[in-house]
Amino acid sequence: MLRFARCSPVSVCLLVAAWAIVAPRFVPSRALAGPQQKALAPPAAAPAEPRALYQALNALRPDPSRVYSVKSLSFHRDVINLTFDEGKLAFFQPLAGRVTGAVFSGRGHAIAIPHDPGERRSLAQFVGVPILDQTFSSAYLRFDDDTAGELATELAKTGETPKTDSEFTSSWEPAFANPASWHSLRIMEDWLSTDPRPYFYAGIVSDTQGLIDLLFDTRRAEQVLLGQTTGSRDSLRYDTWASFRAADSALALPETFVPVEYRIDTRIGADLALEGTTTVQLKITRGGERVVPLELSRKLAIENVKTDDGTPLIYFQNEDLSKRQIESRGNDTVLVVLPAPVREGRQMGLQVTYHGTVITDAGNGVEFVGEHENWYAHPAGVDHFAPFELSFRWPKRLSLVATGQKIDSHDDGDFEIGRWKSEVPFAVAGFNLGEYQIETAAIGHPRIDLYANRELENAILARLQREPLRIPIRPAPGQPPSYAGGLSSPPVPPPSPASVLKNLGSEILDAIHFFEKLNGPFPFNDLGISQIPGVVGQGWPGLVYLSTYAFLPPEAEQRAGLAEFNQELAREVMPFHELAHQWWGNVVVAETYRDVWIQEGMANYLALLYADSRKPNSHRLNTWLERYRDELNASEPGTGRSVEDSGPLTLGFRLASSRSPGAYDTVIYGKGTWVMHMIQELLRDPGSKDPDARFRALVASILTQYRFKPFSTADFQRAIEQQMTPAMDLEGDHSMNWFFDQWVKGTGIPRYKLQFEARPRGGVFVITGKLDQTEVKDLFTAPVPIYASRPGEKPERLGVVITTGPDTRFHFTSRFRPTHLSIDPHLTLLRHAD
Repeated sequence: MLRFARCSPVSVCLLVAAWAIVAPRFVPSRALAGPQQKALAPPAAAPAEPRALYQALNALRPDPSRVYSVKSLSFHRDVINLTFDEGKLAFFQPLAGRVTGAVFSGRGHAIAIPHDPGERRSLAQFVGVPILDQTFSSAYLRFDDDTAGELATELAKTGETPKTDSEFTSSWEPAFANPASWHSLRIMEDWLSTDPRPYFYAGIVSDTQGLIDLLFDTRRAEQVLLGQTTGSRDSLRYDTWASFRAADSALALPETFVPVEYRIDTRIGADLALEGTTTVQLKITRGGERVVPLELSRKLAIENVKTDDGTPLIYFQNEDLSKRQIESRGNDTVLVVLPAPVREGRQMGLQVTYHGTVITDAGNGVEFVGEHENWYAHPAGVDHFAPFELSFRWPKRLSLVATGQKIDSHDDGDFEIGRWKSEVPFAVAGFNLGEYQIETAAIGHPRIDLYANRELENAILARLQREPLRIPIRPAPGQPPSYAGGLSSPPVPPPSPASVLKNLGSEILDAIHFFEKLNGPFPFNDLGISQIPGVVGQGWPGLVYLSTYAFLPPEAEQRAGLAEFNQELAREVMPFHELAHQWWGNVVVAETYRDVWIQEGMANYLALLYADSRKPNSHRLNTWLERYRDELNASEPGTGRSVEDSGPLTLGFRLASSRSPGAYDTVIYGKGTWVMHMIQELLRDPGSKDPDARFRALVASILTQYRFKPFSTADFQRAIEQQMTPAMDLEGDHSMNWFFDQWVKGTGIPRYKLQFEARPRGGVFVITGKLDQTEVKDLFTAPVPIYASRPGEKPERLGVVITTGPDTRFHFTSRFRPTHLSIDPHLTLLRHAD
């Protein structure tokens, strides 16, 4: 498993933290237009101090003296079209002459049609049709664009004048009991900027769907968002119905703050509490901003933030979120306010000091870093490569492993002090610690050290104790069998994870040699393999976290209740999947959440190629491909659709929705693996001495060209097109659009059926027939291999049928009269099983 997008897919994260991409200058919202404005007192200035400004924005409420009766009032933001058919509308109280919100009750109508076909399919998963068409009874609006001015102008055209209606505004008071502070923070960010970016939010209460978010935010990479929070108060999930760029492509601009260097000092107490200071040097790529969005675990409380010259800065961390809210939905966002707007091209340093508990005790002396990604402060948004220097002070009873090369270590009483430095740029940094036994598997390049606990964590130990293993004693002749110590004898002691280190180390070394033949030399000088509790693993630069299950013998996995599928996953896929991430995920990283499938799919596929090479007669690759195919075709409970139909690979984390909670794993890992396999099969030249040369050239070109750079789906397509064969050019335009549109950006797995007849002609047999293709769109195109067979002989390849619709005619010749034609018996194409 790779590191997922650092932001959890919840509304706070989506509406607050992902502000890296920005857009052109706009005119700030103004006070209401019209004659009634003459009676207003001159607006007071907005508070200059950022926290006071935030509090003032958060305290705004609907103004009882400015309530309008409205009828057929319409406006739009990109594809979002709102109409207030009939009802009452109240603007918020102005602040410094600007109106930043409004509320409406009555009858309204919202329509939105996403630009992108994939986003229309995504929307249809939640509302049944590829268009948002909802009537609503109330709407809550927040904005810092010219929405207030537009609405006021339309009201003036109808002759409507404001009235005092305290009863109407009072009816909205319950909605402000827990203020949505992210709106105030977002507006504050623009008010402090010399180059603000339009923001518009509408929360509508649909007659059929409940509360729906409609967002147009030009600080997001994808400016338009339609979605909804689901679940109970203690278990919230955010469903992104659609998210896409606005029609105006000029709205997408680069991030403002890009990290160029990290120095992280971490002190771990005897009680495992963490005190840390992150010093990050930032490059300013766009001027005018004062707010720096950072990410830091919600379990770490900030003590102070300073500039590199020691100037203290104002910051906002988890503002106005109760402990229950933070624990249930999370918020790792910190907003730091600079003294003045930044200038493009400059560099600046931030020093963030914090404390808290991100190290978890799993029992029996098993500790691990629970907050793998946000244990240090870093700019919000996509990963950027930068040098890292890590310093740690930790209890001497524990061993600590970290990313980078260890350059110093010495005692400090009951503690140990160590320093690690990245020899090449890293996108992220990590560490782990525990009461480890350490085994060195190799001292060359890379040096490989393995770290495992001598004891099992409580969760697995409890499982093993429920199913004790008793050793039978060989009975004497004629005597019944007995057990050591009698029927109530104590169970065999649980296994120690450390006991497998030597064997695991040799497997890791062997896998590195295998991967180097495809990926090139191992990219880092050192590799640490560290045990963590749970069932998943993660790959970091020069550091791999493996689940405890990867350190257990098969008998113990079975006793612990691990299903056979998961046992095989822990033994032959997970360790090598995470190892492959050393290249795919740490040398090249996903450009956006839509591109994560590439590194996950490639890492998984390479792990299966390695498993296949270890047991060539067992056909492990085919076994896993068939499993993934079956999982993809399985029906989602209560939906009547397959898991694969939950969405395309490019939806990334959005695949894990309330409708399809498990779809992320199935699609990203299962279909991602199949896509990589199909690409290799398309590039394969079976008549060559080196049939996989093109696939290796593809891998090498990507890892060379995008070394320590972000990598996108579009980049991947271009790289394949540079290696593609004439047979892959199905549309005659030297493009792989047909493949990516269907398998990567689309959904659907074809089902095939054959009809044929064979007639003798001139010493051969002419085979004609029809290939039926169903369960995909009519224009779905695929190269389908067809094989002929007869009793007693191996199937013989006849050729490939390029499907052109629901049925495609074909014509082949064969040296024998076949009794059977088979479709792709060697699993080169993802399709329904026969």
